[in-house]
Amino acid sequence: MSKKMITKILMGAGLTAVALPIFIAGGIPLYILIGIVVILASYEIAGLKDESKANWPMTILIAIAVFVMSQSSERMLVVYMGVWLILLFIIMMFDETLTSDQVVYTFTMSMVMSFAVFGILRIYAAGMKGAGALFVALACYVCDTAAYFFGNFFGKHKMIPRISPNKTWEGAIGGYLVAAMVSILFGIFVSETIPNDLAVIGGLILPAVAEIGDLSFSAIKRRWGMKDFGSVFPEHGGILDRIDSLLFCLMAFNFLMIIWGIA
Repeated sequence: MSKKMITKILMGAGLTAVALPIFIAGGIPLYILIGIVVILASYEIAGLKDESKANWPMTILIAIAVFVMSQSSERMLVVYMGVWLILLFIIMMFDETLTSDQVVYTFTMSMVMSFAVFGILRIYAAGMKGAGALFVALACYVCDTAAYFFGNFFGKHKMIPRISPNKTWEGAIGGYLVAAMVSILFGIFVSETIPNDLAVIGGLILPAVAEIGDLSFSAIKRRWGMKDFGSVFPEHGGILDRIDSLLFCLMAFNFLMIIWGIA
């Protein structure tokens, strides 16, 4: 086993040890964790032009936008989205280093963050508590971990090399199957708050969504010539590199909750 793989495993275990008790506890610890993640993610989004230079004004604006939109009602969300987009274009007019495609990038990333935060808050508001959050996290990160191992040991056929040269079909399929099985078993036999039919459908859908999220963020990094969004975690990149799949899974699970009449 390579040193890089050992570092990834240890870092992943450390992050799990920190996040797991907070997911279970919910409440104030959860809000604090969400706040830290949003600020770190906003910092990385704002650092698109030059990640070596801190852009705190834009970081603060992005974080405020995410907090406001994730806490808003469905009616007001449209208003806040419009105000945020207009504000970004106003900033572009006075900041000659900010281009229109960077405005689109910033707006899109902030919306993804907002929808994901909204999704995790809805899980707890619906009474699923930590079990619901862990269900989504398992579907996401078991897929990521299993895909990494299957890809390393059995990967031969490249998946989409123009987006992510290292990802293989063997890794993607292996990761999906393991994550689907683990999340379904957790939802049915461990969780007491997730309906069994939702656990099955969610377990089948979320691992695929996780892989779509991973590839989507890889495409963004390739478009902007970045290896990672940041460097806060050794061998794991930035916070966005660690939660890319999770953001998509939270959005998808919120959609499923609405269909089931839970949210």
